[in-house]
Amino acid sequence: MNDFVIPLHKKNFIIRTVIEGIIYFYNPKNIYIILPKKYIYDMENDIKIWNTEDSNIFLIEEETFFILNYNLNINDIKKWYLYIDEQSREFGWWYQQIIKLGAVYQIKNLSDPFIIWDSDLIPIIKWSLDYPYKFAILQEKAKNNFNNLEYAKSIYKLLNIDVIEPEKGTYVSHHFIIHHNVVKDMLKYIMINKLESSWIELILKLSNNYYRFSEYKCLATFMNTFYPKLLLYHNFDIYGKTGIRYRKNEEIIKTIEEYCIIDECGLKYHEIIKFVELYYKEKPSYLQIEHI
Repeated sequence: MNDFVIPLHKKNFIIRTVIEGIIYFYNPKNIYIILPKKYIYDMENDIKIWNTEDSNIFLIEEETFFILNYNLNINDIKKWYLYIDEQSREFGWWYQQIIKLGAVYQIKNLSDPFIIWDSDLIPIIKWSLDYPYKFAILQEKAKNNFNNLEYAKSIYKLLNIDVIEPEKGTYVSHHFIIHHNVVKDMLKYIMINKLESSWIELILKLSNNYYRFSEYKCLATFMNTFYPKLLLYHNFDIYGKTGIRYRKNEEIIKTIEEYCIIDECGLKYHEIIKFVELYYKEKPSYLQIEHI
């Protein structure tokens, strides 16, 4: 199975659930987790206890992720970010997006294609990610129209192409299948006749004028124009409709803590499955617990 790439902004008990769920359904050869250096030692010890079967898990420091090839550390990149006002997303939100796009250059021997996966997305049932390499449309709509407009404006600025959407749902899918030639061509394309030093600078500087950007929508829009035969997905009604996404996490975390045994190494995947069977009348396709 193709490799997985997962940015993680901080260590939490859900990451074990996510990783064990991915391994249970997809059994990838390699999973790369990019996270702050301060969490790596503890995570290395936790992973020894996780049910990883025969998958390899590699932990990569986010602070130095772009030293190779670009000679940029996280503070160099942060200089291009601007917090406009209270509607702005934090730097880390932007940084995770360029990690996903840059993985093709920064992680050696990465499978082609590879899967990017959000660290808060817990698969409860399996949808096929193998050839012909379809991801699933999981989200029905953006949080609000403001976000939608900002996505459209920032992506148009980058690509000079109008943003597209699937027949139902949105391309903010929280996971994606990335073909090496597609993302490399997109990053080269956005740099044509640009003055910025790199695509990293170009994307981070979007934060100076726009409140939102989506690597997922950007990739889908680029593929629709230049690689339409590779833009394949499971329609929203197949897997997205039955998924459950928690934008506010306090109540659901409290409930999970009441139902589940959580040890020092995190929440086991089989514990979340027991919780799902007891708590929900119908089995969801996924659980997504944001801001954890």
